[in-house]
Amino acid sequence: MYLPQGTELQSRYVIESLLGHGGFGITYSAFDRILKVRVAIKEYLPRQLATRAEGQTKVSVYSGDAIQHYQYGLRKFMEEAQAVARFSHHPNIVSARDYFEANGTAYMVMEYVEGVTLKEYLNKKGGRISFEEAQGIMMPVMDALREVHQVGLLHRDVSPDNVYITTSAQVKILDFGAARYQAGEQSKSLSVILKPGYAPEEQYRSSGKQGPWTDIYAVGATIYKALTGKTPPDALDRKEEDTLEPPSQLGVAIPLSAEEALLKALAVTASQRFQSMGEFQQALMDGEPMTVQFQAGMVQDQS
Repeated sequence: MYLPQGTELQSRYVIESLLGHGGFGITYSAFDRILKVRVAIKEYLPRQLATRAEGQTKVSVYSGDAIQHYQYGLRKFMEEAQAVARFSHHPNIVSARDYFEANGTAYMVMEYVEGVTLKEYLNKKGGRISFEEAQGIMMPVMDALREVHQVGLLHRDVSPDNVYITTSAQVKILDFGAARYQAGEQSKSLSVILKPGYAPEEQYRSSGKQGPWTDIYAVGATIYKALTGKTPPDALDRKEEDTLEPPSQLGVAIPLSAEEALLKALAVTASQRFQSMGEFQQALMDGEPMTVQFQAGMVQDQS
């Protein structure tokens, strides 16, 4: 169902290879013949709603309800492209360069970055890293999300899969596919694939009000995973019986104030968490500057 190597899009982009395939789309490496640079191209192709015959370029949507769902997803895909494009100036957000519709679907052209996801990085580092290194990686992500929140947008899918560390040691946040604007009642849940351990309990409920605190939980869960090597228990399970172990009890060297901040970010009840990303950052640093900047070379031998 992938576009064949050598496929041309818009008489400009030449498909080179497959980079990844998720539930809602396919990402390719491609060459931009006009600017003479490699780009990443994300194609909307939800496998439960559509397919493509071998060797073909046009997408075939399944019949029945699939058509309506496919069109809805196509609109959301365009909104994702618009959201990413809005922050193309930010050094910690992968930038969008183009958007177009073709082959019965749509495409988002993004900057091509080399490196590894935080998930891959942790695996190569034995499953966990120091508090200082985790802080150095996640603070740029939090900076980016703080700016995203300032315009009323939420990411809603922060996890080690969506934090990318480039070979030049820049940290970037990926995949705004679940992003949406929060505005009063409109900030209630919409159907989205949730990542157990990283999604807070309000994302499981149709009436769950979401806000910056929703991304704060996911950032906290990502830091917890980086420090302990363990994914936090599912938020709904924690609501019944909270079995989350403080990192210090798992042998992690972490300042007391930082651990308290992390556990507050991971509070099951939204109102008990920090309400802004800036507050969380300040508490995590306890007013001190970062002790370790993320260094180039940390990733060089990882890729």
